[in-house]
Amino acid sequence: MRLRSLLATSVFVAGLAMGQSAMAQTTVTFWQFFTGDTDVAAWRDAIAKFEAANPDIKVDMELVPWSEQQQRFVTALATGGLPDVSMLGNNVVAQFQATGSLAPLDEYVAAYDAENGTSIVDEIWPGDKGYYILDGKLWASPIAVETRALYYRKDLFKEAGLDPEKPPQTWEELATAAAALSKAGDGKYYGIALPMSITYNTVQNFMSTYLGYGARMIGEDGKCGFDTPEFKAALDIYTRIYKDGGTHPDAPTMDGDALRRGFADGNYAMHIQNASLMKQLQDEGAPFAGDIGIAKIPAGPANRSGFLGGWPLVLWDASENKEAAAKWILFATHGDVLKDMAVASGFIPGSIPLAQGAPWDAFPYPLFVEQLQDARPYQYPSEPIAEMGQLEVDTIQKAVQAVALGQQSVDEATTQLCTTIDEVLAR
Repeated sequence: MRLRSLLATSVFVAGLAMGQSAMAQTTVTFWQFFTGDTDVAAWRDAIAKFEAANPDIKVDMELVPWSEQQQRFVTALATGGLPDVSMLGNNVVAQFQATGSLAPLDEYVAAYDAENGTSIVDEIWPGDKGYYILDGKLWASPIAVETRALYYRKDLFKEAGLDPEKPPQTWEELATAAAALSKAGDGKYYGIALPMSITYNTVQNFMSTYLGYGARMIGEDGKCGFDTPEFKAALDIYTRIYKDGGTHPDAPTMDGDALRRGFADGNYAMHIQNASLMKQLQDEGAPFAGDIGIAKIPAGPANRSGFLGGWPLVLWDASENKEAAAKWILFATHGDVLKDMAVASGFIPGSIPLAQGAPWDAFPYPLFVEQLQDARPYQYPSEPIAEMGQLEVDTIQKAVQAVALGQQSVDEATTQLCTTIDEVLAR
């Protein structure tokens, strides 16, 4: 009897092991682009929670730095090896959707909504819908959103004779204030840390100007829509800030990180940046942190348009594990799991209900959360275009830099810009 008992026990243990092995057979490969220790730990925690709730699915996370992701995807599309799930920048979802490389999420979202009593599409920020809903289908589930506001130092406003309780509300007012602050700083500090170089930050700031002036990147005919009085006025006011001495003399060659660092070091009176800058100033013990004011992005004659950054998770069409992969996507981008990651990593969640609650209801977040209602894609009001990832890199900022340095007039730079954009769109 004892032998039979031992044999039965052995069979049971072996069967249990086989069952556990079978449950772990479905592996979801996941490319994650943030490599900092805090971010990685937050994602590992989310994965552990998911695997505990779904013991038949294993998530294999691979770290792919943002700087390498575009080339990794191009290579994987050509030779194979795509993940099941990955992050993407919000403005390149259309690029991969247009080639048929992504799978729509609608059927999985419908099932999730039915099970959880939610309405996921209604939780997506207005601007993100313009990035993720293409041809009537949902192609991405947002993780995070970002917009930028005007940081200003009240102490330096007082020093320059400006009212610290009345920050600039328009781009014209910003240009005037920047020049006055630089004059008061007399070389010790400049009016505003404003990028003019070939860097992402330039187009990410300037898009608020051209949209605010009523310009649009893509015209009704599907070609460049910038050759208009509205765009030229926006280009003129933005570069005038440099020409009038409102920012650093080297701004046309400085990258965005250098300008952010300069503001944190006390070298500027104003800076357009995201919510994380305030935490940075507090963590670093900046002596002027208590004198910081934050205002919405300046408005133009037409409207106030914030930059809309962010990143979602997407499901690659080549995946052979779509159901399991979609389950991971929806688990990671909603509810307490997303909230915990957002708190740990310091970003605003891509879910409106979450972002409107704690801890994003406390300074400095409420202003940023409110502005997200008016944060828009680069090509607003047009539909997303597959070429946006390429256009973002070196087209608009080349025009800004050329005008700032006096290499081209506003008219010349605009003509060249539209020629370049139309060439890219025609390929």
